[in-house]
Amino acid sequence: MFFPHQQTALFYEDLGRGVPLLCLAPFPFDGRFFRAQHRLDDAARLVIPDYRGTGRSAVTDGPYTMDLLADDMAALLDHLGIAAAVVMGVSVGCYVAFSLVANHRRRVTALVLADTRAEADTPEQAERRRQTVAGLRAHGPAILHDRVNDLFAATTRETCPTLVEEMQRQALEQPAEGLAQLTLGMALRPDRTALLPHIGLPTLVLCGEQDAVSPPDGMRALAAAIPGAAFQLIPDAGHLAPLEQPHRANAAIREFLSTVA
Repeated sequence: MFFPHQQTALFYEDLGRGVPLLCLAPFPFDGRFFRAQHRLDDAARLVIPDYRGTGRSAVTDGPYTMDLLADDMAALLDHLGIAAAVVMGVSVGCYVAFSLVANHRRRVTALVLADTRAEADTPEQAERRRQTVAGLRAHGPAILHDRVNDLFAATTRETCPTLVEEMQRQALEQPAEGLAQLTLGMALRPDRTALLPHIGLPTLVLCGEQDAVSPPDGMRALAAAIPGAAFQLIPDAGHLAPLEQPHRANAAIREFLSTVA
């Protein structure tokens, strides 16, 4: 389904019943990332959008800051008549979730934060993102082929190579300019470490045991900074834990949802 909003049209899926669960995908993917979470449709009303400029949503001028994307999500909840939702983010999706808490707190009832970090980019990381933007504009999403491979755990690459190839194809299908504007937005995002102690919401933190991008020690520290947050390590998963180990991740999410329903 499409939702017209601020000179764009956002594509989203709305399925299931239960507590509203807004699912925010990692870079460089769209809402199809969460297809394994469709199995939660007996416990949650799953709202799964494509960010502007990704998937089937329209490309607009940017950059796509995390605050802009959070505004998009709040407007989508308005469109669907949802007063507040549990927000589940993976990687970049958590950056958007932090902006939702900072700017639209009343719309968030709880958080599921997977494979991410709260810190802003260092100057060196921001420069690498600008190089990625240049590469996307010159050569398209094909430049992300090896980067997508590296997001997965070695276990996943060895046992599920077709899953890795499928996600490489999904990255290749994204509009290059949309990914470029999203990359610029990530480079501009604020540091959210000061927000963590004040989140004040039920929070589940998930981390792939083999996550090389957001390693477990950093994710444990993030969870420890959020009062009352629960931390769960997902074995045999990398930076994309809900996709790589859906049964384990879904079990943890389902149990968490039962406590906040």
